[in-house]
Amino acid sequence: MSHIIHKELSYLVRGVLFEVHKKLGSSLSEKFYQDAITYELETLGVRCIPEKSFEVIYRGVVAGTYYVDHWVENGLMVLEIKVAPQIFPIHKAQALSYLKLTNADLAIVANFGSKLLEDQRLPNFFREQKFDLKPIKFPICSISPWLVNKLNDALHRVYFTLGSGFIHRVYRQALMVELEFLGVGYEDISKIQIYYKNKFLGVEEAKVIMVESQVLLAAFAVKEISSGMLLKMNGYLKNLNVNVGLLVNFYGERLTIKVVSR
Repeated sequence: MSHIIHKELSYLVRGVLFEVHKKLGSSLSEKFYQDAITYELETLGVRCIPEKSFEVIYRGVVAGTYYVDHWVENGLMVLEIKVAPQIFPIHKAQALSYLKLTNADLAIVANFGSKLLEDQRLPNFFREQKFDLKPIKFPICSISPWLVNKLNDALHRVYFTLGSGFIHRVYRQALMVELEFLGVGYEDISKIQIYYKNKFLGVEEAKVIMVESQVLLAAFAVKEISSGMLLKMNGYLKNLNVNVGLLVNFYGERLTIKVVSR
């Protein structure tokens, strides 16, 4: 029989979740469930910090800040509250990311958005996990093999280290840290000057990374990469006179990369 991590604490917390759901019902704002759970846990003598903040540290550099819904017993458990039709894969991926970065032992994702309470336990298995680089075959020939390999390494390592569930700028910052670590030249571009022939039209706000003057890289955390995002990248390529762009999506259970060529 496999060992159940923090069995007694899990049983107690699940009891609290069911009690709160019984009293409050379904589909209220998350804040009500969070406050009620905090009250119940504290009443039972369980140490609990709601909305505890953590810094995202990537190779010693602060890439951003995130909050866990409940930090229970000083890291024995992370409790994440959702109000959704069901627990979706992104909810589990986000909780697993929090486990990875906080090194907590266990996460529970609880969903109050359906008629019956739904909860899932997620143990921290990342402590023994090793980085596994899965090369991407870029359908392009204008980029040197050296740069292709470096980009593969950088993108997969950032996703492996951080996982899902963070905002765009966290991944952008981590990617720039990783590129610098790998000795890859880059420029953080926030504005693009737009010209028509020789006429200056204005400035377009952008959040992209120019890599070795060869590749334009955009990092996102969105449900899916839309056709509009692909078209916008194509416009950036034309105005910056670059041939290849990469749209990299860190949302979900796997890394998604779309290549845009002029």
